[in-house]
Amino acid sequence: MKILIVDDEPKLGRLLCEMLDGLGHEVARAGGGKEALARIGAEAWDVVVTDLRMPDVDGLTVLREVRRSAPATDVVLMTAYASAESAVEAMKQGAVDYLVKPFAMDEFRLRIAHLAERRTLAARADSLARRLEEREGFGRIVARSPKMQEALAAAARVAKTESTVLLLGESGTGKTLLARAIHQASARVAGPLVEVHCAALPETLLEAELFGHEKGAFTGAAGARTGHAEAAAHGTLFLDEIGEIPLGVQVKLLRFLQDHEFVRLGSTKPLKADVRVIAATNRDLEAALRDGEFREDLFYRLNVFPIVVPPLRERPEDVPELVRTLLAQRGVAADRLTSEAAGQLARYGWPGNVRELENVLERAVILAGGGAIGPEHLPGAVRGERGVPAAVDELLGPGFSIDAFERELIHHALTRAGGNKAAAARLLGITRRRLYSRLKSLSEDPESES
Repeated sequence: MKILIVDDEPKLGRLLCEMLDGLGHEVARAGGGKEALARIGAEAWDVVVTDLRMPDVDGLTVLREVRRSAPATDVVLMTAYASAESAVEAMKQGAVDYLVKPFAMDEFRLRIAHLAERRTLAARADSLARRLEEREGFGRIVARSPKMQEALAAAARVAKTESTVLLLGESGTGKTLLARAIHQASARVAGPLVEVHCAALPETLLEAELFGHEKGAFTGAAGARTGHAEAAAHGTLFLDEIGEIPLGVQVKLLRFLQDHEFVRLGSTKPLKADVRVIAATNRDLEAALRDGEFREDLFYRLNVFPIVVPPLRERPEDVPELVRTLLAQRGVAADRLTSEAAGQLARYGWPGNVRELENVLERAVILAGGGAIGPEHLPGAVRGERGVPAAVDELLGPGFSIDAFERELIHHALTRAGGNKAAAARLLGITRRRLYSRLKSLSEDPESES
């Protein structure tokens, strides 16, 4: 580090300079506050260590000038006139540390070492944040449309804060990508980003995954395990599909959001984790509140800074750029896509959103081999083809099975929606809950296994 020692006592100043020089720092000395102000204005310093009481210009004046002209420079104050008031005033004005004379050289060396480590970590975090934002941050998210630009602008504003973020939007719109970008643009970028898919686990396992468990907490718990909340300490915990969390786990999640405190399954000892929470859902949480399926107090804890991620049908301006981006990710040049195929992709409604577009392009690339990607490589729905349904009396012939027909209809809806169950339910005109129920019922049908 480049350090300026400011002290009107020549002996102490020289001693501190010699010690810091021996530790490999670049050190200079100013014999008073006036000289220090001149050097601060002429050169850049990592750290200024200044005496508080000096005859010409005091240490608080030096501190104020550093904070005004060089806010990235850290200031450490030294004084033989220790008082709570001077310490509080120094820290209020931006000093990072405070030493009372006389102090041991080992103590001074340790304080400087801690400061150097902190600055190194901060520099690494800033550098990493810049690199990630360039490569994988907001710059990776296509936003030609006004609605998507509005969502990204909101995300960029909240990223620098510690506020809880709630991402709202249909499946496949890019909520996970946006959550990662928020983490990467935040002060927590050097910490972990831990992602939890809340809909993928039953209640008991979800609680254990979130908060950990002790040995013997449940059948199969052969040893203690750290949960995702604890693993995300000093970083970000991303809770995807938060609307699917059972009521029993919602109570414990509320406590965690309130005071960052949790208890491992099978334990009574409260633990804490310094975590920033980002949640996402494709569910209408206000409707879930009315239905008694989501706690009102948890909703308001999560809904601190909501961001709506628009569906692809509401951002058609983004489709051409998304197509180019997704093709490039597969090593395919955009000019391999014929203008006719590009037009069909641009006109389609994309009920499965970006995820459906990604699946369609992956299939098209495979079908086209090394040649041009034309309309013939796109699904019929994207090409605008509509099958003519058979009349009811024609369906009700020998061998007709309503279960087989329903299974085929659901399969077609899922294919058209790119595997997105919420979008498939909309195509079928039923609720997602009913779709899940029908899928479960049909999978239990013995004939479905033949």
